[in-house]
Amino acid sequence: MRIFVTGGSGFLGQRLIRRLTEEGHQVTALSRTTDSDTRLASLGATPVRGSLSDIPRWEKALDRQDILVHAAAPIDVWGRWRTFRHDILEASLQLYQFACDRRVKRFIYLSSESVLQDSRPLLDIDESTPYPLEPNSLYGKAKKLAEQSLLSHAGPTTLIILRPTFIWGAGESQLDTLLEKVRKGQFVWVDHGHAPMEHVHVDNVVEAIRLAMNRGLHKGIYFVTDDQPSTAREFLGALMEAHGLTPPEASLPAALVKPLAPLVESLWRLLALQSTPPLSRFQLDFIALPRRYRLDRIRRDLGYQPVRRLDEGLAEIRASRPLA
Repeated sequence: MRIFVTGGSGFLGQRLIRRLTEEGHQVTALSRTTDSDTRLASLGATPVRGSLSDIPRWEKALDRQDILVHAAAPIDVWGRWRTFRHDILEASLQLYQFACDRRVKRFIYLSSESVLQDSRPLLDIDESTPYPLEPNSLYGKAKKLAEQSLLSHAGPTTLIILRPTFIWGAGESQLDTLLEKVRKGQFVWVDHGHAPMEHVHVDNVVEAIRLAMNRGLHKGIYFVTDDQPSTAREFLGALMEAHGLTPPEASLPAALVKPLAPLVESLWRLLALQSTPPLSRFQLDFIALPRRYRLDRIRRDLGYQPVRRLDEGLAEIRASRPLA
């Protein structure tokens, strides 16, 4: 099949493109830089220069594509709403419209569990759970509005929305800040890390995307997880150890920390500070918000089963560590 990928230079995108080209698919990928061109070409993809800010300039590249996988989005803890609105909400809707115009058969949108997170526990829920009025991050808010806008669109292109949880694996950089805090002795658990949390290895997300290329209902929404229940301490502690770090013991009660996060956010906005605040609801809920998602729908509609288990992913991380 002919597949167009946005976000192809990222952690998930590179794994996806490598898998697709190995299977013989013709992959075209959006590229913003010369370095990205080289990286994508080395994976077997054809780079198309452009960005989510100038979609009309390169949208002709969608012509004759069978599938568009939209995996590009800023995953930032902090920032300006106009940036999230443009890069996630407006870009996703514009891209889907062009996919419809160019008769792309299927649009696979990589959303996020963040669309449902507003500090209330998310235990034993499925995709029918209503959206919160206001997610706890601008990223989650933009992803939520993007989902709603796409679902309300009447275009002919089949729309599949995947909601991966925290994507992890060897080479993933989103944990760098947390790991650096551990190295400096600045990381503290909340309620001893006992909150259930969800996670998904990058290879399992790739598997879900592959399945969604041929299966899934139009406008279907699907959670994607490792399907290996664990607490924040069990999972993040294992990741810390895989990176050669000793998990800390320090912990603070949620009742003490949670009221502080919105106050710190308000202070940062009031002072118009450009740096990332040391505490935010998004950061706090990553380790303290109880969440466990049902996978009945993705199993039924896509035939999803995880292809990479937790111990395998951790072994890969340990093997990728530079020798001391």
